[in-house]
Amino acid sequence: MDAGIIIWLLEQVEAGQNIRDLKMDILQAIRYIISSWNEVTDETIRNCWNHTEILPDNEPLNNDEIDDENDDQMIDELSRTIQALNLPNAMRVNEFLNFSEEDVTYEIFEDDQIIMELVDIFKNSDENTDDLDEIDDSDEIVTISTSVALKSLETVNMFLLQQENADEYIKLVGKIENFIRKKQIHMMQQTTIDQYFS
Repeated sequence: MDAGIIIWLLEQVEAGQNIRDLKMDILQAIRYIISSWNEVTDETIRNCWNHTEILPDNEPLNNDEIDDENDDQMIDELSRTIQALNLPNAMRVNEFLNFSEEDVTYEIFEDDQIIMELVDIFKNSDENTDDLDEIDDSDEIVTISTSVALKSLETVNMFLLQQENADEYIKLVGKIENFIRKKQIHMMQQTTIDQYFS
């Protein structure tokens, strides 16, 4: 538990939060504990027991072997499912998972190259914006990040918790929070080139 609290504090500091500003009341602590408990996996609990060295070590657990067995079972299941579809040009699961064309490499530019590229871009943009009437000085709508949305939603939730007969609204706020968290997870997933064209 202590390690989790320390990790959370470090994440907040790295995210730009000042440790002195991180005040927490009991209700907020309970909400963090509930949220954290929902994210605990079987592997985490197993590792905790292994680290305590309370249990006898009759069989050393080899997580790599367990993972390999799980992977093999999943690959077999996927293979059976693909065969059941009777696709005309079905690709084998291992070929699909280890697609060689996905091993994309890219060039890392040196600082001088980046500076020269930026200088060229700004020179070209200065030449193209000679006519001041054509400059668009309208304000763009600021995109709100999921972390800002969650923080604002937390404020709304605290307001509702202080009100009477607001149980239904608190549930709705919970649904909105789940929606935002799903969006946040979706934004963190790596996309492939095929997703841009569909």
